[in-house]
Amino acid sequence: MTEPQQGTTLEKLAPGDIIAIETSAGRRHVQVTHIRSPYPDVVRAITPDANTSTPDEIAKGETAFSAMVELRKALRDDAVKTTVIGRADVPAAARPFPLFRLPIRNRAGEIVYWWHWDGEGLTVAPDAGDSDLPIREVLPVAQLEARLSDLSA
Repeated sequence: MTEPQQGTTLEKLAPGDIIAIETSAGRRHVQVTHIRSPYPDVVRAITPDANTSTPDEIAKGETAFSAMVELRKALRDDAVKTTVIGRADVPAAARPFPLFRLPIRNRAGEIVYWWHWDGEGLTVAPDAGDSDLPIREVLPVAQLEARLSDLSA
């Protein structure tokens, strides 16, 4: 079981919290950027930098990708090595709620059109299928770990 930093509990993560996740490629970091009930926490994966160690230094790193993840579940899961290492300001570029894309499928499962979701509402987005925006889905912890391990240090 991981131990939270003072002031942070497993039940109450907050924007700015930085979590270290051990992957097959080494330690990687995510930062909570948004808490929007009833949705899972929104995090940004931070591009690894071997020369950073403090929460403030880590938070200055580039955002590799954004995702919605059940972090509280991951922090309780002994199969995933996670540690809340501290809290730092969310960089200005990551403060607006990230735009997600949402596929709308027909009965055969084919995508017939796309929506954008900004955390508040949906808008039709005809070209969203060709974008690099994250898909509005709950990213399983195992997939998060795999995506983090693919990030170059």
